[in-house]
Amino acid sequence: MPKYSQVFLNDAGLCARIAAALEDASFDRLIEIGPGGGALTAFLFPRYWSLMKAVEIDPALLPALRARFKGLDLVNADFLRTDLPSLAGPGRAAFIGNLPYECATAILEKTLRYSGLEIAVFMFQKEVARRLTAVPGDSDYGALSLLTASRASAELLLDIKAGSFTPVPAVDSSVLIFRPKAFFSVPGEEAAFRDLVRKAFSHRRKTLVNSLGLCGVDKAAAAAAVEKAGYKATVRAQEISLDGFAGLAGLLGGK
Repeated sequence: MPKYSQVFLNDAGLCARIAAALEDASFDRLIEIGPGGGALTAFLFPRYWSLMKAVEIDPALLPALRARFKGLDLVNADFLRTDLPSLAGPGRAAFIGNLPYECATAILEKTLRYSGLEIAVFMFQKEVARRLTAVPGDSDYGALSLLTASRASAELLLDIKAGSFTPVPAVDSSVLIFRPKAFFSVPGEEAAFRDLVRKAFSHRRKTLVNSLGLCGVDKAAAAAAVEKAGYKATVRAQEISLDGFAGLAGLLGGK
């Protein structure tokens, strides 16, 4: 496995399909995260060269990228440590990349919390992608599903077999398209929601009331809020929608 745990997509047809996901979007800046060997860049740079920046953490990959893509604005940095307003500049930004598995969700969260986001096209481990797109009642539905849904819509573009990468990883991957769709307009409401969701899924096998109680929420208050919201006392977190959790967060008021 290369340094920084990269796996490089080697199927040109798949790269073309991923790049094409941006065609209907309008943006002022395109940021590719982790261009690696340039397989996806080869389909992005000819069309978006004047708008494009590529952020690559591995300095060993930069010479080949510079030689292959003359004039590409390359930034040697850890994306998670970058300042997005400075990186993207004014206007709306698109993000695209085959994300490293171990920090993919952190990159997604940073991107979704960026106010200038127009669209993001990201590759994840298939299992993680299923969690990101799960709905109430799905076995994969959880905190990640809700925290994502509160910021954007998530749509499956395609699944990719492990054999399409070099080196071959142990898992398959999926590419998702995210479009911003902010659910909360008040920061305090979103913060209360995020805190509640994390506590609610801390003990998945417990009822919601019991899970919250184990996380320090007053159990009587939790039970009263659940009842007032119209749920049974036995309801579990994985049965409750985004709207439901937002309502419960308001009823609990930080308790």
